[in-house]
Amino acid sequence: MNQPTEHQSAAIADSPTSARARTFAIALLLVGAVCAGMGQTIVFSVLPPLAREIGLSDLQVGLIFMVSATCWVSTGPRWGLASDRRGRKPYILIGLIGFAVSMFLFGSSIRLGVVGALSGMPLYALMVVTRMLYGVFGSAGPPAAQAYIADRTTAKDRTAGIASFSAAFGLGAMLGPGFGAAAAIFGPVAPFFAMTILAGVMSIAVFIFLPERTKPVQREKRSKLKISDKRLRPFLIFGLIFGVANAIPIQTIGFYFIDRLGFSTALAPQLVGVGLMGGAMASLFSQLVIVQRFGLAPRTLMRIAPALIVVGHLLIWTTASLGPVVFGMVIAGFGAGLAVPGFNAAASLAVRTDEQGAAIGLANAAGASGFIVSPIIGFGLYGIAPQLPYIFTMALAAILWCFALNSRAIKNAHPEAVVDTVGEPASTPYR
Repeated sequence: MNQPTEHQSAAIADSPTSARARTFAIALLLVGAVCAGMGQTIVFSVLPPLAREIGLSDLQVGLIFMVSATCWVSTGPRWGLASDRRGRKPYILIGLIGFAVSMFLFGSSIRLGVVGALSGMPLYALMVVTRMLYGVFGSAGPPAAQAYIADRTTAKDRTAGIASFSAAFGLGAMLGPGFGAAAAIFGPVAPFFAMTILAGVMSIAVFIFLPERTKPVQREKRSKLKISDKRLRPFLIFGLIFGVANAIPIQTIGFYFIDRLGFSTALAPQLVGVGLMGGAMASLFSQLVIVQRFGLAPRTLMRIAPALIVVGHLLIWTTASLGPVVFGMVIAGFGAGLAVPGFNAAASLAVRTDEQGAAIGLANAAGASGFIVSPIIGFGLYGIAPQLPYIFTMALAAILWCFALNSRAIKNAHPEAVVDTVGEPASTPYR
């Protein structure tokens, strides 16, 4: 099937009806991303103290995240590839519904432990299984949603479009702790059930209102992207290293506030929420203001982000006071906000129009892979000294910075190089 010319693409993009439809559709997806971000930070801020209350060790909590991430990494690229073949909307729905069901079941399992109805290994196994559902089915949504946006943006606007999705997730991450604290008035596990309701509402809204009138492009020979694809390899490496450097602090920071800063298990979640909210606000600012206003290319984002993470994690491990630690979380959050749209957009720009879902699925999986290895590394180092995980992630970020400066593929990760690299326009706006 022939690609529309630049003039035809512009005509489609300028159509008032299609423009309104695209704006509404993307806005709907961004609200869904906000819900997903809220759910993520609620889990990270609420689970550590609840886990200690029901008798789980720090490593057991990390393993819950690890199992979920393993499922996410294993299934996410497959969902993305399937969305290339069958359309985006069905898999966006699978992701939202899977998110809602997993949050309800995960919250219910914790509730059983809190009231003493279940304990020990049966309780832990139930928590692992219910969180696995999030990894298996929740992973369908982000690659399909980001590919939906990529389908409807030009190469020049691709980074900003994908950054808007990351920003929406960051906004949710910022709102999550406050929302969780408000919901906790009704009980310690009420935040999980509140997120279930929100995700359910979003599933209904997407089912009814999300337009998708363009069928997937049909080709005689359909390629299947692999993790070894040379077009994507440098960006997947970047995403993996970033994922590890980003996941270890997220998973250990709740315990760090208790053990290193000396806060009680009752007060720590609130203060961790402040830090996570600050980091999310910084991430949101970087994606909505820096990326959108200045139109930075993926290569620029991938070179700045690691340096900021180095500074942020340096502040965390060198001090034992709340202010500097929270400020370090803010600086690192700013860097993470640049990194995610950076390597995701670079992967999107490196492939053809019919490979968008698969490419973004692989990029998301690379970032999520950090949660697979981080519990073993992070909690292993944490058991020696609470500061060691942050020394390690600072070193990883420094290595990532050097890699971004010297990689030829990252150097060429900008919209002007798309036609030369791919051989055809990376995207055409669809109705």
